[in-house]
Amino acid sequence: MKKRIQYNDCRSTSLAVSGDVALLVIQLANKWQGGTHFRNKEFFHRLRQLTEAFVRALDETEESVSFRTAAEFSLLSRAHRRPSTRADLRSYINRMCQYGALAECPLREIRIPLCREMLQCCFGHSAHSYRKAQSILHSIFTMGIRQGWCSQNPAKAILRPPVYEQRIEILTLSQIHALLKAMQCSPRLQRLESAFRLMLWCGIRPEEVRRLHWSDIDAEEKLVYVEGRNSKTGGARAVPLRGGACCLLQQDTNTPTSLIAPANWDRLWRRLRQEAGFAHWQNDALRHTFASMHLKHFHNLVQLQEEMGHRNAALLQTRYLNLRGLRCSSAARFFTEQYWL
Repeated sequence: MKKRIQYNDCRSTSLAVSGDVALLVIQLANKWQGGTHFRNKEFFHRLRQLTEAFVRALDETEESVSFRTAAEFSLLSRAHRRPSTRADLRSYINRMCQYGALAECPLREIRIPLCREMLQCCFGHSAHSYRKAQSILHSIFTMGIRQGWCSQNPAKAILRPPVYEQRIEILTLSQIHALLKAMQCSPRLQRLESAFRLMLWCGIRPEEVRRLHWSDIDAEEKLVYVEGRNSKTGGARAVPLRGGACCLLQQDTNTPTSLIAPANWDRLWRRLRQEAGFAHWQNDALRHTFASMHLKHFHNLVQLQEEMGHRNAALLQTRYLNLRGLRCSSAARFFTEQYWL
């Protein structure tokens, strides 16, 4: 008797569901060109497509992960980046996860207002931090879309604060002479000279030049190789040795496996600027000088972008170039080897 009751209950439920389904199909058929094509195969084909699309949409709404999990996965995808870069990304992500309940919120349920509030609260004190945080947030949602954890990127709709770049300062030829003289007059500061020449006449970044060995300089080809493991962006490049960097081709007293830059770089670099008479020093002044001199002399933005290791030319034009007052004669002397002998 008990089994019969269960069977009858299931049968009643099935009949009720079947009735609802039949009613729904009739309603859809009436909507489909007034019901005149109820037996049309195209109608049932469209109905099947509609059902499959509904099931897919339902699955998508149910499949998601928390913001913290998506952020950790995004960090994992950057495992090839340098430890300092990963540490910086983690610092930003940790600050994001500390905002309210964002860390445990399903990625698919996060909307634009929540993202905007978090960015303003955690990073609104600095336009630079805000822009960088927005970029990191954007990459997390982009990764989430690829993994099927969300269907939209709310960070994409958030406007970044405008960038007001400070005036770019480049070194004059006399200032470069002062720096070289300060190094050559001090045995301790002279240890900086090779790395200094690579940064100024090849545009090598400070953190990159610290990783270079003498084996990275090809005297025959007159090139310095910045391999992917030593590059900030992970891309390898070969930069010609020109101007004052050509003297490095004659330095054969160093072992190939030894580093070009000295170990106590930061302290020596500060002392060098003081000895050369610099009361103020703008960050990346050597790369700014290289970029401006290069474009003024060679008139080739694409070549400059490749040699400096930039992925696009926009950053060069906004943050690295200052051609105002720069003469062609000065740029020519900058890249003339004999001028620096």
